[in-house]
Amino acid sequence: MACLFGYCGPPADGLLARMAGLLAHRCPSGWERARGATAAGDTVEIGHGVAAWNRESQLARRDSTLLGYGGVLFETDALLERDDSPIQTVAARLLAGLRSNPTSSLARLTGVFVLAMNQGDAFYLVRDPAGVKVLYWTVHQGRLLFASEIKALFADPTLPRRMRAGALPEYLSFSFIPGANTLFADIEELPPGSILEFRHGQARVRRHFRVEDLETDASRPAEDYPLLVRAALEQSVAECLAVCSGKPPVVFLSGGIDSSAVLAVAGQQLSGTRIPTFSVHFGAEYARENEFVQMMVDRYQTDHHWLEVRPAGFLDQLREIIWRLDDPIGDPVTVPNDLLARAAAQVADVVLNGEGGDPCLGGPKNIPMLLARLYGPLPGEPAAGWLERNYLRAFQRCYQDLNALLDPALLREAGGDDALVGLLEPYFQAPTPRDFVNKLTSINIRLKGANLILVKVEKMTAGHGVLALPPLFSRRIIETSMACPPALRLEGAVEKSVLKKAVRDLVPEAIIARPKSGMMVPVRFWFQGEMRRYGQHLLTRANLQRLGLFDPDYVQRLLDYEMEGVPGLRHGLKLWMLVTFLLWYEQMVEAPLPSSRFAPPREIDPGRR
Repeated sequence: MACLFGYCGPPADGLLARMAGLLAHRCPSGWERARGATAAGDTVEIGHGVAAWNRESQLARRDSTLLGYGGVLFETDALLERDDSPIQTVAARLLAGLRSNPTSSLARLTGVFVLAMNQGDAFYLVRDPAGVKVLYWTVHQGRLLFASEIKALFADPTLPRRMRAGALPEYLSFSFIPGANTLFADIEELPPGSILEFRHGQARVRRHFRVEDLETDASRPAEDYPLLVRAALEQSVAECLAVCSGKPPVVFLSGGIDSSAVLAVAGQQLSGTRIPTFSVHFGAEYARENEFVQMMVDRYQTDHHWLEVRPAGFLDQLREIIWRLDDPIGDPVTVPNDLLARAAAQVADVVLNGEGGDPCLGGPKNIPMLLARLYGPLPGEPAAGWLERNYLRAFQRCYQDLNALLDPALLREAGGDDALVGLLEPYFQAPTPRDFVNKLTSINIRLKGANLILVKVEKMTAGHGVLALPPLFSRRIIETSMACPPALRLEGAVEKSVLKKAVRDLVPEAIIARPKSGMMVPVRFWFQGEMRRYGQHLLTRANLQRLGLFDPDYVQRLLDYEMEGVPGLRHGLKLWMLVTFLLWYEQMVEAPLPSSRFAPPREIDPGRR
């Protein structure tokens, strides 16, 4: 759904069709393509999956100039062509409006999108300011390749599928790859709010939306800021609802403040409409948030659907889920995300979710970091890099297990702890933001948001033909949040205080007052019960020795739930991360690309639509 792919450079017969074939799961209604050229003579081909929620073509061509985008553009009127020509589609009008001054105009675009365009002798790629949509790219043999998923880049059979040396420690420490790098060498993710310019075989990336440079506005009375957040949320929800045509969107409900706020505002704006809502739980024997979900269902009279998630219901699909995930994310929430999207696709084309409240408005992980900064390095800990190491520990993944878990030679090649600290130093040592809470907010938006939260939901929903929109992770919300004094986002120990005040009249007090819980996927118990045999079968000593990446003895200790010598414990989560990686590695690195995916979907000529 809303995938974008293509290349700029020497012509390559059949390449675009092979890319489309590898993205067939994102193109349930077919795909369209257009061909042009830069003034320097480079061939340009852009492909796009036709969206069920928007039958209007998102490709446009004028002479040899092309423009294609995937997703939704907001507030584009000032950039659209205003003459009396018979141009109808947004893409065609946008192309006409951008031709005169593309770089500054592209930086003004906002919404949920990725975009490609050529102009003169240059070719441009753009990712939305928050990073809701994702785009990967590489330059290989003088050709820029780009796609919404990494696997489509390998439609060029000469592009090596080689894992980057430092990638595995990063994945194990964060459960995702932070920043512009990916697990593959020489393949990058376009950062949010960035423009890539490709000219004469060289690519240059420039960030135009810099959240770390946004300034706090301390000129207002404290009571004004919740009103600003409320207004920004209402505008974000209204923009998302405007995308829907004919049927209301699904809202994913978790029982927390974020998704409840989104439903509440949507319920006000769709007064009289019975909004479909979806939630997951993991069975009566595990902790559930059903009572909080039910409060919102009852207040807004939604058409609610409960999904019970158990390993028996998804293990046969887990390999395919990891295939769609593309760049592995070791967060077990990916499976509920996938199952929710699969169910939501039966009743709607658009989903609203509550993602964004934590990174944008002062959620968890800030308080431990504030305490670390207050008390300083641990006894015996080097003074250099102690904040960065605390941030790594705060993820509670495998950072403290690396020496025992990974092959020593691999860890040395990756640069060890120094490389991980060095990856974070530019974020923590940057001169702005000056306030430490603002600094943490900007780091979480740029890393957790654009590399984990948004990408995870985008991959899982797009694979089922659903457009996911996060009203709490829009450019407007980010700018409004950063304008609020940090003490209003994190008020003492009260997280997201300004959001809670903004929607206090719309959300039950029990939800406002409850502490952050998060979706507690019971992997700890699954790997001791329903997933034990699955984990043992995949993580065999022979399989691990074949890969040569992990210490089989330490993995066995995790499988046996040994308590001694496992830092921070969390056996289930660590096993989930290993299972996710192995399923990814087998499909994306070792196995040949599936031949069935090379069959091109139905082509659509954008000029006839």
